Amino acid sequence: MSQETVYRIDNETKFQFRSVNLTSEDIDRLEQWGVLENKQMRNRGGAKGQRIERVQMNFQAIRELAYEYDLLQKVASRVETQILECFRTSEETTLTTAEIADQIDRPKSSISRSLGQLVEKSQLTKVQNGVYRRKK
Repeated sequence: MSQETVYRIDNETKFQFRSVNLTSEDIDRLEQWGVLENKQMRNRGGAKGQRIERVQMNFQAIRELAYEYDLLQKVASRVETQILECFRTSEETTLTTAEIADQIDRPKSSISRSLGQLVEKSQLTKVQNGVYRRKK
């Protein structure tokens, strides 16, 4: 039996991250999830987004997101997780069955079945026949 690893974060704990440019949508999503708090950014303008100079992060929120992601990996099929990844990485909030099938190189029939399951699991909303929207 393996022993659980415990991490301690205190005043001497330091984290180092490389610089990253985030889109406004990425920043909004991280704030909505409660991960980013009290951010200081330098706006570079343009399509690449904003550079975050300082940020306070909520590690409890990160832990909860990691748990939800781990749970999703255990209860969702591979196709369902690929579909959700398409929505996560897309700039569009709605996608068609054909667009998703092209992105993940799967038959439309298996995509359609999995889309129905994701609607039943309240992960997506069916807008109209063959068109789906991610939940916010």
